[in-house]
Amino acid sequence: MWPKSVAAFLWGLLLAISLMLIVYRTLPAAVDVKLFVGLMLGFCVWVGVMTFCYSRNSAKAASVVCAKWLVASSLINTLLFYSQN
Repeated sequence: MWPKSVAAFLWGLLLAISLMLIVYRTLPAAVDVKLFVGLMLGFCVWVGVMTFCYSRNSAKAASVVCAKWLVASSLINTLLFYSQN
């Protein structure tokens, strides 16, 4: 159970940050609204990813799927970063 807990915590945190950065870059609103939306959605995403990790048979199986999502969201963040500059 501890490997699943560690994987769920770390992957949930990384994915929540990465996905909320996409929302922050694409949301056409004031900075304070973006931060508030990011805080509320980020916590929900973090809980969702943790639940997903606990539902997998092992921490390795959850890590493989979460790593794919992190790579995809990192690529999107990179594209958004370079397209806005």
